[in-house]
Amino acid sequence: MNLDGAKIPAVIVVEDNETLRDELVLFLSEEGFAVRGVGSGEELNRAILAQPVDILILDLNLPEEDGISITRRIRRALPTVGIILLTARVRSTDRLEGYATGADVYLTKPTRPDELVAVVKNLFARLGAGTGPLQWQLDMAGLLLHSPQGGRIELTGTEARLLQELAVNGQFLDHAALLSHFGDAAQSEKINKARLEVLISRLRTKLGPHIGSGFDIRAVRGRGYQLGFVLIVKNLARSSAPAPL
Repeated sequence: MNLDGAKIPAVIVVEDNETLRDELVLFLSEEGFAVRGVGSGEELNRAILAQPVDILILDLNLPEEDGISITRRIRRALPTVGIILLTARVRSTDRLEGYATGADVYLTKPTRPDELVAVVKNLFARLGAGTGPLQWQLDMAGLLLHSPQGGRIELTGTEARLLQELAVNGQFLDHAALLSHFGDAAQSEKINKARLEVLISRLRTKLGPHIGSGFDIRAVRGRGYQLGFVLIVKNLARSSAPAPL
């Protein structure tokens, strides 16, 4: 594929069938795209953290988190990423649900490879080649959170560490993991949990004006906390020492 010196689209194929995933990755790579393949929503989170993406090709029937759920959260977190849903479902209600949650294109399986290539090229051109996806970025060196709209939010070291730990652990951490990172061994679990809740509440308040930009930290009842968006971490902090609450 000749892109005339333009930016090469970064594509991620999310497909749990390894054979089909490898075939799609190989074919798209031969067409000139920069392609990675993953098998689940959790693997997708890690792939996006490692490198930004322009186009997602999602199988609808994925284990644990299906394509509809992934589409919904990616569309909220990364509004400029192109999303193509692939599925064997042919009901119009399924197609409507896919579009309603934010998919750009809905293709039924089996999909002709040349059709998929044409869809990726046209979608990339329509979304604005070379502009790059807008997304939340955390700069650990400067303790700054950059919003998709270009805003810059100053963070404390502990606030930044909290966001980093959530981001690099697949967007979710349970209470035990959070307390191991941020708890005070000299205090009781009850006190540490209360301090953690205060930290998260303070962070939500600071970032409140940006909620409409897709920012959210959700409490998963009885389990822990989850980021409601994909966060890219730059200058990753490697220290394993607990951060004081």
